[in-house]
Formats: sequence, C-alpha cells, structure tokens
Amino acid sequence: MTFKNNKPTWTDISRENALFLLIDFQEKFFPLLKKKMTALTKANILLLVNMFKELGVPMIGTEHYVKGLGHTESDILEAWGDAPMSDKISFNCCGDGTFLKNLETSSRPFVVVAGLETHICVLQTVLDLLDRDYRVVVLKDAVISSSKLKWENGIELMKDAGASILNTETLLFYLLKRADTAEFKYLVKLLKDRRTAPDGH
Repeated sequence: MTFKNNKPTWTDISRENALFLLIDFQEKFFPLLKKKMTALTKANILLLVNMFKELGVPMIGTEHYVKGLGHTESDILEAWGDAPMSDKISFNCCGDGTFLKNLETSSRPFVVVAGLETHICVLQTVLDLLDRDYRVVVLKDAVISSSKLKWENGIELMKDAGASILNTETLLFYLLKRADTAEFKYLVKLLKDRRTAPDGH
C-alpha cells in the first residue's frame, strides 16, 4: 500500500483500503444509554452499513456475550446481511480468535470503527488495532457511552493514542469524492429517508 505521506493519515483512506468494524451495538445495552444519543448513533450506523455495502467496503462486527446480552440491534442486523459477526467475551475485540481471522481476511490497512461503549470495548479494541499497525478512524457520532463524560474520555484517549476522529458524513463524502455518481445519489436518498435524529452529544 502506497500512501501520500510516510506516516499515513486518515486522508489516505479510500473505499479500496477501508474496513468497517461495528462493535457490540446490542439492544440489551440500550437501557444504560440516553435515548436521544442512541437514536443518533443508530441512525449513523445504519447509514454507514448501507453506504459501505453500496461502496463495496467489507464489514465485520462483534457481539459481546450473545448468550446473556442477545444480538445486534434488529434494524442494523437486518441491513447487515451476511457480513461476518462474531461472538466475544473479551472487551477488546482482538482478544477473540474469530474476530482476528475476520480482520486478517479483509487485509485492509484502515479500520473505521463504530459501536459501544466508547470508553471500554471500543477504546480497548482501537488501542490494540493501533498496536498492530492498523490505521484507525473512529466515528465520533457513531460511538456511544452511558454518559457524556465517559464518551468524551474515550474519544480523547483514542485520539491521543493515534486514532483519527471523524464524523459519519465527513467520512462518507470524503470517500465519494464526487456528486455525479450513483453512490452519491444513493447517499442523498438515505439522508432524506432516515428519521430525524438529534445532532451532537
């Protein structure tokens, strides 16, 4: 992989070198979360799933202790299709062998991360991915914690460790580049069709 800079930044990301990782967005966690922020996060994750499928960006996901906590939120799981989704016990996704196989199979240097909770499973996974020399993009409006303080702290720690912090629309429009494509028209349709969700944490 050739990058514009010796040390690649998020600006080197493309649909050809990116992978989407969704971490533990399970409904059993929702009672711990603020409803408005959960709605915003869900809307952005659905947007990402649909657009990454349209763009041909591979996706992998995790679910934490399915036996006790159930599966990924139903609307997202329906949109997810047959992309790999592994059951894990470790907070860090990289502590699960099936996840690591799915990650290695993708063979993509950039990992775009969404899910919950920002300060626990998301943080620990991002730190491990960075240690493994992946370039990590965390979508600030597609990760969530049970409080603003925990969410902010998780974001700060990941940024300090070397992750790039973006928002959902910034990333998608950056990947699209142009407004005269079928993919852009599809994004516009998704943005118009989705339910109104609150903006910001």
